[in-house]
Amino acid sequence: MRWVHAEVRKLLTLPALRVTAALTLAATVFLSWVDADPIAYTQVGFLVLGALAATESQRTTLLAMPRRLTLHVAKLVALTAVTAPIAVVAALPTAAATAAATAAYLILTTQLAFGVGTLIRHPLASVLALLASHVIAGPLLRSAYETASVYLPDTPAWRSEHGLPATVLWTVSALAISAYAFQRRDAR
Repeated sequence: MRWVHAEVRKLLTLPALRVTAALTLAATVFLSWVDADPIAYTQVGFLVLGALAATESQRTTLLAMPRRLTLHVAKLVALTAVTAPIAVVAALPTAAATAAATAAYLILTTQLAFGVGTLIRHPLASVLALLASHVIAGPLLRSAYETASVYLPDTPAWRSEHGLPATVLWTVSALAISAYAFQRRDAR
């Protein structure tokens, strides 16, 4: 439990994460006045949060906590604990019936970004890969293949009956692969 507490403290003290969280919430409030559904844009902030949390330097952390799988789980739990309140606040402008599903989707999106960031290990490359998949490839595939597009990782949980299972499957897969890779490769 103390490793989770240490990771939460580390996440809360990273300036990039604080700025990203503040900008995400500010963008959500602004977009809720302009657009009826700001979550399509708000998810970008949660992608960046997950990627930045995963790609911060890990050498010192691995010296203090050499059990990699335990560290990986502690980082994920800490990220979820930090992201959950932000996701709940960001989901408030949505319809009351979908607010809980929206918050869950944003948390899963952050965890997916954490898995991808752990695999790529570079902040800019991770953010670019995630933005390319969610902002460019997702909409293009959605317009070309409507029936198969409900299984994409950027399908919100409340928009189709396949949204939540697809998001969970993509997230669990990314986290499992990233945990295996984190345990097997050298720190940088």
